[in-house]
Amino acid sequence: MDEQINESLDILIKNEALIGHKLRSMLESFKEEKKIVGYSFGKLCYLHYEAFTDCLNEDIYKVAAAIELLILSFDIIDDLQDKDSDYTWSETPELSLNVALAMLVMASKTIHETSFKHKNTAIQILEDYALRSINGQQLDLLNICRDEESYLQMIDQKSGSLTAMGCLIGEVLAKGEISPEVEEYGKYIGIIQQIKNDIQSLKTWGPKNDLLNKRYSLPIIYLLSQKNDVSKSVINYYNNDIVAFLDNNATENELTNGGAIRYAITIKNVYKLKALNILENVAINELGKNYLNKLMK
Repeated sequence: MDEQINESLDILIKNEALIGHKLRSMLESFKEEKKIVGYSFGKLCYLHYEAFTDCLNEDIYKVAAAIELLILSFDIIDDLQDKDSDYTWSETPELSLNVALAMLVMASKTIHETSFKHKNTAIQILEDYALRSINGQQLDLLNICRDEESYLQMIDQKSGSLTAMGCLIGEVLAKGEISPEVEEYGKYIGIIQQIKNDIQSLKTWGPKNDLLNKRYSLPIIYLLSQKNDVSKSVINYYNNDIVAFLDNNATENELTNGGAIRYAITIKNVYKLKALNILENVAINELGKNYLNKLMK
């Protein structure tokens, strides 16, 4: 499936007549970097389409590729905002921003050019859920979600909207309507993925560590709520206290052994259980269910 989505991406980029050589070349190179991690959002779309249709339309690979273009554009913009220098697109941010904008337009344009009866509804879903994700990204950048409820609402928008979008576009192209159950577990998958990323961020004390960057995530929110010496030093560090001393070893130990990581894992597992309970009552085939289970591990 990854190979077929990748092939569709290659064709889309090659055949887009309205972009020049330099833009196309950057698009191709950025896509190659994306290829390494796979096309999970496009696969969500394909698997939900396959689960609910009686007759497979090969244009579904174009739609899956379109979704991956949108996701890649969001990844690029996110990395540019975070000043993440691990990717090629961070080397020329001004030019890369144009590539991201081109991808956004191409995503909608590609779906519009398919033969699906319900393609306009699919485009509407793409636009609505993309805007919800952008709103969540704005809240994340503002760094204002500092309690469990507001943080979970933020990642519901930022990450949950995109996984739900992939599921719902596949469903609507197959049967012309969407179901609240698919939307709900689709969002939960995104929330689970984001919590896993939050936990991973704290395992390395480097430039991407959320705590060192004074960002908020579930483990950090838990740590800051504790009344001990480590939490007090972290609070002082977050409040820009110039004499604050942050003991990395003590802080890492508190995160790992003081309950913060376990708390985040527990919240993740609550969402996994919710998703699995819903999934039991949805008529999706075993292939689809197995893939969804893999994403929630």
